[in-house]
Amino acid sequence: MVKPGKPKSKRTPVRLRHKIEKASAAKQRKQRKISKANPEWRSRLKKDPGIPNLFPYKDRILHEIEEKKRLKEEEFTRKRDEARAAKKAPGATATEDENMEVEEFDEEDELVDDEAMDTDQPEDSSNPMAALLASAKAQAAEYEETSDNESEDSTDHDHSTHAHSTKPQSLDSSRRAFTKTFDAVLDASDVLLYVLDARDPNGTRSRATERQIASFAGGSKRLILILNKIDLVPPRILKAWLVYLRRYFLTLPLRASNPAPNAKTFDHKALTRKATSETLLRALKSYAAGQNLKRAVTVGVVGYPNVGKSSVINALASCLGGRHSSRSGSTACPVGAEAGVTTTMREVKLDNKLKLLDCPGIVFPSATDHPASTSSAANAHLHLLSALPPSAITDPVPAISLLLSRLRAHSDQTLLSDLYATYNLPPLMSSRNGNGDGDVTTDFLVQVARKRGRLGKGGVPNLNSAAMGVLGDWRDGRVRGWVEAPVLKVAGAGKTNGEVEMLDEGALVEEEVGDRKEIVAAWGKEFKLEGLWGGGEEEEEEAAGVE
Repeated sequence: MVKPGKPKSKRTPVRLRHKIEKASAAKQRKQRKISKANPEWRSRLKKDPGIPNLFPYKDRILHEIEEKKRLKEEEFTRKRDEARAAKKAPGATATEDENMEVEEFDEEDELVDDEAMDTDQPEDSSNPMAALLASAKAQAAEYEETSDNESEDSTDHDHSTHAHSTKPQSLDSSRRAFTKTFDAVLDASDVLLYVLDARDPNGTRSRATERQIASFAGGSKRLILILNKIDLVPPRILKAWLVYLRRYFLTLPLRASNPAPNAKTFDHKALTRKATSETLLRALKSYAAGQNLKRAVTVGVVGYPNVGKSSVINALASCLGGRHSSRSGSTACPVGAEAGVTTTMREVKLDNKLKLLDCPGIVFPSATDHPASTSSAANAHLHLLSALPPSAITDPVPAISLLLSRLRAHSDQTLLSDLYATYNLPPLMSSRNGNGDGDVTTDFLVQVARKRGRLGKGGVPNLNSAAMGVLGDWRDGRVRGWVEAPVLKVAGAGKTNGEVEMLDEGALVEEEVGDRKEIVAAWGKEFKLEGLWGGGEEEEEEAAGVE
């Protein structure tokens, strides 16, 4: 009798199971590698196989789907015809809304039917999902009506809030969006710092805004002009502008930030970033201590876009150190090379006696905004001031034409040769021709595009790209240029008006000169500015002698 043996186990050894898993993973890696090398296009979306052919009721299901689509189209056509007929009737007012509701309801019904088809559920005459969607849609319509009425009532109260959230892209939108913010800063401030670009102070200055500040609240506001970016102009030009501007308001030079890489700057010796910032902060603290107020003195910082308003606040905050110091890695206000970084009013508290308000850049109406000036010339002027972000510049070529014309008409002819040396350009073809009929701007941009590699398809120079590059270099100070200070000619001692010669425009214009020396001297005593970089008569005479 044979004894039965022990039954053999059917379990797979662990070693063999791991071997199978490794082989499977290796095969999948190989398939993926082969599929990547295959150039044929394959969709990653899996195709719906539909109803299997072996399903016994496939024909009946397809017939039911087609019949349902046909009935739905007939119902939609009937409702559309009824809505059109009701719309043509004289007493129909809300038929358009009803028609829209009917179409939207049909779309929702379509979605419900498609979902039912995907889940392969049997057709039900009473569809609870459609009823639920219809009820939810009716409630949503009622909610929208109530919310619209509430929004119409609160439009006047929330208009300023919406204005703050919009980013200006042009002159008109900038004025509309930020005028209310400027009025709020003007109302809340005791002292206004009007920041100007030292390369073109009159271009970034608005006399209408100065008159508004001087006459606001009975003349209780104090206005100080801040000449920023002084490292981009020579000392002679800076002194001339200080003499000219101090005939109207207190004016202080300031170097609020470090220059951009490869910027061509001038050394003003004592006028360093730290010295100028500490002088301005000392003047503001002297005024705050002399007022003997029980609250902090509020200082508003206003001006055109991209003149360095936020940099002025950061420079003042860095003098005190602490959490707003630039050495700690954080700044009081965000800054950027492009315009439009500051979009809302920002408050920075320096100490218990001094508080700063940062205002968004506003394109103020200036003396150059007259009807004779075309929109192209006005836009070119704004582009040279970097008052618009690059995304809002559609045609930068007129700005380059204006820049070249200013440099060619400038008294310092080394500026034009320095521009050519910056881009390593030969003498322009139009300037080499004796008749001068060539287009200097086009010739210049073509040479810049070739030097900087701004070429399009087929090697054609991209003039717009080259012009944007030149505007960026001008904004960052890699291209030198400035406007000479006007020569003020007072006709007589008894007259209140004088003739001012604008060297940058080449025309004589009337300007209200007035005897503001007494007012400026009185304000200087409040801020204790005697002997601080041109506050006295001796330095004014010395600067006038330079001219």
